[in-house]
Amino acid sequence: MQQSLREGAAVLEILPAPEHVVAMCVSGRVEKEDIERGITAVDEALARQDRIALYAEVAMSGMTPGAFALDLGYGLRHLGELHRFARMAVMTNQEWVRRIIQVQGRILPQIEIRTFAESERDEALVWVAQPIPAVEPEGATASPSVHLIETTKPDVIAFEVKGRIRRHDMHQLVMVFEQALDSHERLRVLLRVADFDGVTLEALREEGLASVKMRGWRQVERYALVGGPAWLATVTGWVAPLVRLQTRHFDLAREDEAWRWLETQPRTAGSA
Repeated sequence: MQQSLREGAAVLEILPAPEHVVAMCVSGRVEKEDIERGITAVDEALARQDRIALYAEVAMSGMTPGAFALDLGYGLRHLGELHRFARMAVMTNQEWVRRIIQVQGRILPQIEIRTFAESERDEALVWVAQPIPAVEPEGATASPSVHLIETTKPDVIAFEVKGRIRRHDMHQLVMVFEQALDSHERLRVLLRVADFDGVTLEALREEGLASVKMRGWRQVERYALVGGPAWLATVTGWVAPLVRLQTRHFDLAREDEAWRWLETQPRTAGSA
C-alpha cells in the first residue's frame, strides 16, 4: 500500500484498505473524472457499511472548475449522511491543505479529523482503521444558538450565532431563508458571530438545507460576516472567489460598516 506523494499529472488512486475505510492518494491537479472515481468508492463503501472512515494522501496542486462543481454538488446532496462518516485522516506536507482540514474539524467537531505528515503514515493508517463507534444522538438544549435580527429592509436577513448550531437552530434558519428566497429575487445577509462551536451532524441533516444553500448561492448578492474567530474570516476569504456573491468580513467593532455595506440597519423600537 506504500505510495509516494507526487506532483505532476493529476491522479486520484483508490488504495487497499479495511472494509470500513475508503483510502485514496490524490496528487496533481484534480479533474472531474478523479472526483467521480472517489465518489464511486465512497458510495460503494456506504452501501456496505453503516458508517465509514476516510483516509487520503494529498499532494494536490489544484482542482478544475468541473471537479470543484462535482465535489460541491456531491457534498450538498449528502449533508444528511454526514453522520455516517466517523473519522478522516489526511496525510500531507502541504500547509494549505492542512489548514483547510483543520477548519473542517472546527466546523464539524463530531467527526474526528486529523492531519498527519508523510513521516507519520503508519500512525495515520492505524488511527483511521480503528473500530467505528455507534452514533450518539444529539442531546436536547435549553436555549437556541441562533438569534434572528430584524432589519429595516425585508430583503436583508440578519442573525447572530452564540454556541453550537443544533438541529432546531438549523430548522429555524431553513424556514427563514426559504420564505425570503421565495419572496425576493435577490437577498443580502449579515451573520454576527458572538461565539461559534461548530455545527452538529443532526443540524446538517435538516430537511431543505441543501436546497437552501444552492438557492442562496444564486440569489444572495452580498454576505457580511461580523466577528468570529480568525479562521472563520479566512474561510470567507477562500470562498469568495468561488461564488458569485460578494463577501466581506468585519470586526465586531466595525459592525456599523457592515450594516452600511448592506444598505440597511437593525430594526429597533423606533425604526420605521
